[in-house]
Amino acid sequence: MTPTPEHEFRLAAQPLDEVDRVLLAELRDLHEDLDPPPEDLLDRIKFAMTVAALEAQVAEIVSEDRPLAVRGTDYDRADTVTFARDGLSVMVSFEPGDTTRTDIVGWVSEGDIEVELRERGRTRNTVTDEDGRFGFAGVERGLVNFVLRRRDPGAPPIITPAIEL
Repeated sequence: MTPTPEHEFRLAAQPLDEVDRVLLAELRDLHEDLDPPPEDLLDRIKFAMTVAALEAQVAEIVSEDRPLAVRGTDYDRADTVTFARDGLSVMVSFEPGDTTRTDIVGWVSEGDIEVELRERGRTRNTVTDEDGRFGFAGVERGLVNFVLRRRDPGAPPIITPAIEL
């Protein structure tokens, strides 16, 4: 006997029972084993939602400078990245710290810009000096991005793509 649509609607309206919970747990385990989500998926989702919420302009990576490596199995990390958008550019340099943290020194093409650093579980803010220089010490390695705000109230914020330290 084939269930009617009305029968399916009645079943769907019922609360979850133990059979439903077991089946859903098995489906979850199957997907985690066969096609797990990327480790940085949550960070990427947060970034996308932040851009949408801010109605910000996204800066583009203009250049990346990597240290030269002779030989090795580790992938190279950029030690300087430059972003630009609408006449504003920012260059950030990563200075080696211990194995889990690094210091960031940056320069913005304009002075008096508010710079927000977004790292895993926190955000930090600073303002550039008159020469456009700013810094953040002890930044946890992982995905980070920057939000740049001009003092002009009508200027939209500029957000950089997430980069891995």
